Formats: sequence, C-alpha cells, structure tokens
Amino acid sequence: MAFFEWTDNLSVGVEQMDIQHKKLISIINDFHNTASMGDDKSAVQKAINGLVDYVQMHFAEEETLMQKYNFPQFGIHRRLHERLAQDVSEYAGKLQAGQKIMGIEMAFFLKGWLENHIGETDKKYGLYIAQQKKQNIYE
Repeated sequence: MAFFEWTDNLSVGVEQMDIQHKKLISIINDFHNTASMGDDKSAVQKAINGLVDYVQMHFAEEETLMQKYNFPQFGIHRRLHERLAQDVSEYAGKLQAGQKIMGIEMAFFLKGWLENHIGETDKKYGLYIAQQKKQNIYE
C-alpha cells in the first residue's frame, strides 16, 4: 500500500487538475520512499528538486485556470500556493546547505497539506468552474 493514495474524494472535477494532483501524490510517494531509505542526501535532494519543479508548474497552471474563470478566491488561493512553495524551497535550501533534515517529517507534512488543500481549497474552484460552465458563461 502506498504512503498516500488517490481517492475519488480528492477529485476537483477538472480532469487536467485531477491528473496533476495524482502526479503530485506519486511524487510525494516517491519522496517518502526515498526519505525512508536513510540518509542518501543526493537521492533526497533529487526527489525534493523534482517536487519543487512539479509544484511550480502545477500551481502556475492551476492559477491560470482560476484566472480564466475569474475565480473570486484567486488571491487567497495564490497566497496558499506561494506559502507552500516557499516552505518547500526553504527545505530544499537547508538540504543543499548540508543541514540535517527529516525527510519523513517533510513527507507527512506534504501529504497532510495536499490532502487538505485539494479536499478543501481546490474543490472550491472546481465547484465554481462547474457552475460557470453550467451557466455557459465561459464555454
């Protein structure tokens, strides 16, 4: 059984974003597996760098989608993205600087953050976009 598993409860109803969320879960699982294997700093660094890159791409695409539909909570949502990106970048910087890090703790933090963010925050834009489409406002 994987550390973090996708469930339909995490679906936001936007296929492109659900696919990316599944990929984020896969990356977090890979990171957890790497961190669980011990203190191989280069492997953990590579895993965290991959996570940082994918998170940046995903957040940019998600924010573009929200802007397209004039999602009213865009500013709040963007600040949540910025905060997580900052936290993960700081973590990567500490690792690169040679500081001792707890990869397992980071994996649990990311899992909890993503479960909450998708399940609560992202679902709001999913519902909003569905309403807009239903009203034929944007498509």
